[in-house]
Amino acid sequence: MKFPLKIYLAVVTFVLLATGSTAGNLEDGIEALRTRDVKKAYGLFLIEAKKGNASAQTNLGTLYATGQGVPHDDIEAVKWFRKAASQGDIISQRNLGVHYAKGLGVQQNDKEAAKWFTMAAKQGDPLSQISIGIMYELGRGISKNPVVAWAWYALAKRNGIETAQSYIDSIQEKMSSDEINVAKQIAEQFHSEIGD
Repeated sequence: MKFPLKIYLAVVTFVLLATGSTAGNLEDGIEALRTRDVKKAYGLFLIEAKKGNASAQTNLGTLYATGQGVPHDDIEAVKWFRKAASQGDIISQRNLGVHYAKGLGVQQNDKEAAKWFTMAAKQGDPLSQISIGIMYELGRGISKNPVVAWAWYALAKRNGIETAQSYIDSIQEKMSSDEINVAKQIAEQFHSEIGD
């Protein structure tokens, strides 16, 4: 499945802005994407990725995951995401969570998915906060715990994911008032530890 180049550009631009990267090859790679020269972008990202630049590694992984300028290859995407994720790159951590949850380029493994989603969620990634909340709610790869799931959903909502409210509403229907109160306390604890 290919993603539109416009969406990819937004993600890559976010990666660069979030990391404060000023590396010439990365900026040139983004410019190449804007002009739809994905092969040039790939080459520039590859240079930096081989030097260990996590943003470039994330960008390469995304090119492979989306099949933009290179053949779609989830195994190669996972390789680059893993390199960046091991350096603390939030987007690659989330992407590894997705790949493990869906079995893309790796054997499907909910426990690994939960591990990577948790890492990114604890760094403030609201999409990973939703994902780990779902895993807690369903008991996928982690012990089922609706209270903790509610807390992750609440933090994601606080961090700008408006659709998190629907998850909160759905799970809250199955919780007691005591469980909801505990969930609120956990959500506040998460907020104080993680922030916005």
